[in-house]
Amino acid sequence: MGGFDPDAYVVRAGWRGLSVMLLALLGWTGLSVVILHAHHLTYAVPKVAILGLFEVVFLAEAGRRAWLAARRKVVFAVDAHGVLFDDGPAAQRVPWSVICAVELFTERTQGGRGQAVYRCVGVRSVGSRQVPRPDSGPAAQPLPRRGAEAILKAGRPDLIPGYDGTIRYAYRRMSGWRVSRTGLAHAVQRYAPLIPLIDGPGYPPALTWSDARALKRHGTGA
Repeated sequence: MGGFDPDAYVVRAGWRGLSVMLLALLGWTGLSVVILHAHHLTYAVPKVAILGLFEVVFLAEAGRRAWLAARRKVVFAVDAHGVLFDDGPAAQRVPWSVICAVELFTERTQGGRGQAVYRCVGVRSVGSRQVPRPDSGPAAQPLPRRGAEAILKAGRPDLIPGYDGTIRYAYRRMSGWRVSRTGLAHAVQRYAPLIPLIDGPGYPPALTWSDARALKRHGTGA
């Protein structure tokens, strides 16, 4: 992706993400051992395979984060060329000509009985309808049809990406690294003074209790 300006805002991978992943790996390994021991190592083969698969996933992610941290790899940067995201399989530099806002937001994912919360940094572009972004996560994809229909029935079209004339163009979860809001704001002001730094909408879109009641009334035909 080339070099950076001397005064660019640059974030490098750190060891914090690795320590969290190692704790998760140790926890999963301990849980797997307990489960297998409780069943006298005769657990059904498919379930053992699932335990092993998650173990491999944790190991692979821990290795990736260790590699990034050891290299002090640049994972995020802001300079005269735009905004760079480079903590995934492929680097992505978004030019200022595409960006209408830089955003910080929260992404929530559901896994089993638990919920994971990620702090994210991204950029928005002009658009009336969210288009698929294969180089970003779920928060930069069109809403599932059923979810979009429920939001519309609840009378909250403002929660649909594109309603305000902008869509999420690209983002990254800040896993193992963080941006400084102050440093990011100064960099955006320096390189693109007309582009705002905003608190973007969280993902998935959240309906309030009153919205949920409106949706229920709509569903019952009241």
